[in-house]
Amino acid sequence: MKEYFKIIRKALSESRGKNQGIYYESHHIIPKSFNKQSKTVLLTPEEHYIVHKLLAEYWKDHFLYGKKMLWAFHRLSYDNKRKISKEEYGEARRILQKLWKSEKTITHKEKISISMKGNTNNSTRVFKGMKSDMTQKGKNKISRSITLYQTGKTGIESKAGKGEVIYENTKGEIIEAGSCLQLSYLVSISQSSLAYRLKNNPGKIMRGYSIKYK
Repeated sequence: MKEYFKIIRKALSESRGKNQGIYYESHHIIPKSFNKQSKTVLLTPEEHYIVHKLLAEYWKDHFLYGKKMLWAFHRLSYDNKRKISKEEYGEARRILQKLWKSEKTITHKEKISISMKGNTNNSTRVFKGMKSDMTQKGKNKISRSITLYQTGKTGIESKAGKGEVIYENTKGEIIEAGSCLQLSYLVSISQSSLAYRLKNNPGKIMRGYSIKYK
């Protein structure tokens, strides 16, 4: 972790601000998933990628924090807004092999099974059965966002589910879901990324997976 804190200390020493005309990203010095109070620091996109890579490499074998750090690095590496080199992409894929190859626990499989049953009214399954430690304030915020997505918007701004979707990765795993929203919970890829892929490249294998309407 020496290199990690070297980057953090350098960023803190520069008194960075988001209104200085330079693009920065906020990063929790102690990862949020550790459930501990932590200050944030402003990092360049390159620094943000590196620190999450360092966290993933350091904690990858930890029984509690390992998968959390790997998933955090996964989300950052495959963000559509982030441009990474082919070397960085290869590096990320190698680090994340442990995450993709890990066997799902029986409990996790049961939760996925429960969530897939849900309520099929209006041809859209309701995702339920997966417990969360999210605060009520956070749940209310998400609920309001979903309501806004589902009403009053058309075209590219619309995030409403338009039918059942099928996800397939390069390992041959196939997952069906009632919408991109539900699928995002099952495969830990953001709903916006899935919706963008579905609109622009349906059925095309890219970055390890494809998605199309059923």
